[in-house]
Amino acid sequence: MTIEKNSQKELDRLWGKNPPKHNPNLLKTIYEVIFILIALTNFLLVLFDALYLYKLPYYHGTLRDVLLHYYPENLKKHFDPIKVWDPIKGIEPHRFTVSYIENYEKLKELYNSLIATTPQERAKIEKDIENQLKILIELSEDMIDKRSVDSYFYLANKDGVLEKIKNIMRKYKPNPQNSAKESFRTFFSKQNLGDDNWQKEFTFFDKEIIPLMKENYFRWIAEDGELKDYFYKIDRWFVLFFVIDFIGRWIVYRKRYKKWYLFPIHHLYEIFNLYPPHHTAWFRLLRIIPLYVRLKENRFIPDEGIMPEIIHDNAKIIADEISGLVLVNIIEQTKDRFKEGKIDLEPQTIEALEVILKKQMEIFSNKIMPELEPMITEMVHYSINRAAEPFLLSPIGPLVRIILYNIHATVKEGLEAAFNSPEGLERLNKILQTSVEEILKNTTSKENQEMLIKDIVNFLDILKKDIENNYVKET
Repeated sequence: MTIEKNSQKELDRLWGKNPPKHNPNLLKTIYEVIFILIALTNFLLVLFDALYLYKLPYYHGTLRDVLLHYYPENLKKHFDPIKVWDPIKGIEPHRFTVSYIENYEKLKELYNSLIATTPQERAKIEKDIENQLKILIELSEDMIDKRSVDSYFYLANKDGVLEKIKNIMRKYKPNPQNSAKESFRTFFSKQNLGDDNWQKEFTFFDKEIIPLMKENYFRWIAEDGELKDYFYKIDRWFVLFFVIDFIGRWIVYRKRYKKWYLFPIHHLYEIFNLYPPHHTAWFRLLRIIPLYVRLKENRFIPDEGIMPEIIHDNAKIIADEISGLVLVNIIEQTKDRFKEGKIDLEPQTIEALEVILKKQMEIFSNKIMPELEPMITEMVHYSINRAAEPFLLSPIGPLVRIILYNIHATVKEGLEAAFNSPEGLERLNKILQTSVEEILKNTTSKENQEMLIKDIVNFLDILKKDIENNYVKET
């Protein structure tokens, strides 16, 4: 954290930026809150506009299709997003779709009028029904026959919807030819729409076919060769606000910047707010970058950024995983280098080892040896007794016992004096230091180095297995 702060200070110095004064300004805070709210509103509108006609993954439809199918009917009375946003995107109802649905609704009205009618009127209504059925069959066949650029669903990129309609009708009214046109003929036949069946059939058509037909639409091509889109008329007011904000901050911050003319370069990321693309809707989505920076500068989100704990925890897990593998790898490489003879004991290494051993011997002679004095005394007594054991069984045994007793007392007193006196400790230390020097001299010989390397390799093998076992247990 300290390094980051120092780096930021250095960057500020290079930019000619004076240190900011941490004086709370209520008006500035209020303005920043207003700016964030306006920028957030703009981004949500931009996101909605970008997704409105974009095919959503796994859904095979657009946000407009989602609203058509799932937006609650009771909310449409107060606010219908389709009626609001379709004109903004230059969307109009397709003439064919409108004609088809109008004729279908007319057919439903004719069937409903049969419920309460006189016999004279019924004959006329039935004749109108026959004519209406013929019209719908012709419209259905025409809809299926039109393909590629001539398709009524082509401009809206809804050819897939037409295929879905055909598959539903084939499944609902199967026929030997597996023909969608034949399925429509069967559906819109007098036999199928009998007095006891027409309500059920119309319920199916209202639920399965009509919503898919409503997904189709028409968009005019503008004079610039692109499809009509009027969202820029809304977005331009936000862009004007961003431009005024940018220029205003540039003027106000002149006191903060010695090289004030570098302000646009320092805030280059705000180009996404200032550039109003007409037909590149996805470019507008990059306004999330200046919005995020503004939120961070005003400390509306943590200084570390978004989700710092998650990033930190994941980084720690990864570091632990890698460090274990790296340690095992280092041990393996070290072992291989010892085996190959690429690691030799240099004079500096021997000297460092000598210093370590001498210090340890000094500690051993000053602290540990005095504690071992009773055991050493006992060992000397045992050795003397074993050496004098044959004489103890001879006729001069009593005399030998007296002599041994005096020797034991003298040895004990001598060892105690040696371990407690500076001269004795110095002699002991000298003996140990000489031993260390002899050990090190032998270590530098080729035979002893080979043995030492072999022992080190065996040790590294054992250490590697222990680390791998612990690593497996932890994971």
